[in-house]
Amino acid sequence: MRCITFVSPLGGVGRTTLAAHSATLLAERGACVLALDLCAQNALGLHLGLPQPPVQGWHALACAGHWWGEAALENTAGVRLLPHGSWTSMQAPWPATWLARQLDGLDLPEDSIAVLDTPALPAALAQQALDCADVVLFVLDASLRAVCAQATVYAWSARLAASQRWAVLVTGVDPRSPVRRQALEQLRQQWGDRLLPYVLHQDEHLPQALEQALCVHQATPQAQSAHDLQGVVAWLSTALALAMSGER
Repeated sequence: MRCITFVSPLGGVGRTTLAAHSATLLAERGACVLALDLCAQNALGLHLGLPQPPVQGWHALACAGHWWGEAALENTAGVRLLPHGSWTSMQAPWPATWLARQLDGLDLPEDSIAVLDTPALPAALAQQALDCADVVLFVLDASLRAVCAQATVYAWSARLAASQRWAVLVTGVDPRSPVRRQALEQLRQQWGDRLLPYVLHQDEHLPQALEQALCVHQATPQAQSAHDLQGVVAWLSTALALAMSGER
């Protein structure tokens, strides 16, 4: 199984939005896609057609020693979802290779794509999601805190293997805001070619689509954010193909 991981040392940067939209767009392009919600906020399904966060999820099953695949759902776009489920006080040690073993055990076609929505680093499952990925997108927002996170992101990227492709994606871009414009320029200077040529703009159509349990390109295809996300997924598709072919 090929694997795309969205990860960040910062909270509230849009990892869930990116994971849901990427999974849907990849499925619409004909891929067999699994969207995996590793975050206890349990919000990924809201972007994938669920009217409310699912109560039943993989987390409670895994903590109880059951097979996590029993929590799987599928939406009308053909995206298979493993929701986190409601928060539970049950805890599991999550051995270092737990996530990789669980993914290997799923009964999916060999050319399937897993899209992983993670909690913020350094959460254990976020670290395991990094280890599993063929392609990693470090997500930062257009803010001063993101500018200050460069050393942290480089530290996490240093653990990636040479075969793993990675880049930085900036969200929350707003040309009307001088502060965000300045932060975006600083991030461009910091990251150079590592920065994706696409950004995700702040767009009121994103929350409006979420209220309809839709992705923004389904609800408002002409929206700026819909255009942004199409570009991100085009880049992901190319990067995934290069990662699987071993090209640098």
